[in-house]
Amino acid sequence: MKKPLEIEIINYEKPIKELIGKTIFDVNYYEIDYGEPLWNETEFHSLDYGVEIITSDKNPYYFIWGNEFTQYDVKFRKGNISTEFSNENGAKKHNVKNNQNWSELCGKKIIGIESFWSYWSLINDKKRKYYPQDVRIEFENGKEIWISAFEFRDNTMMPMQDHITIFFDKVTAEKYKIGIKNVG
Repeated sequence: MKKPLEIEIINYEKPIKELIGKTIFDVNYYEIDYGEPLWNETEFHSLDYGVEIITSDKNPYYFIWGNEFTQYDVKFRKGNISTEFSNENGAKKHNVKNNQNWSELCGKKIIGIESFWSYWSLINDKKRKYYPQDVRIEFENGKEIWISAFEFRDNTMMPMQDHITIFFDKVTAEKYKIGIKNVG
């Protein structure tokens, strides 16, 4: 018999795994309008809001930071990402399909998806609160991406943030401790 956490992870991954077998046609980033895009860091892409993926069958999917399991986690949905934003928050759309990192992935079949959960607990409390911290997507060309509720701010690595960061290679993901199994 499966444990409650195992069931929760299976239920969380089920809609994301709908992406398996599909190819990416287009990619959009959403961040605060700073007047210029600030998402393109040297080692990763860092977004205030999230990423929208349009598959070759023209279906939109998105990853944003959410609060389904804890204060800040990785939220995935099929549909229009703009339903997540209020008009006054100033989410600016950036098409990144032609960015080198994404151009290597567009048109490639998604062959694997895995979520990585973490937890927190109060001091002197043994009860753990589990949440999806990272999602890894694997492509037929051997490339992988990691989508994380992570922010690198003031030279500090900060998981469980109101931010989405995308890592495009395993070495960089490991450097920032992304995709580490903390539960299971």
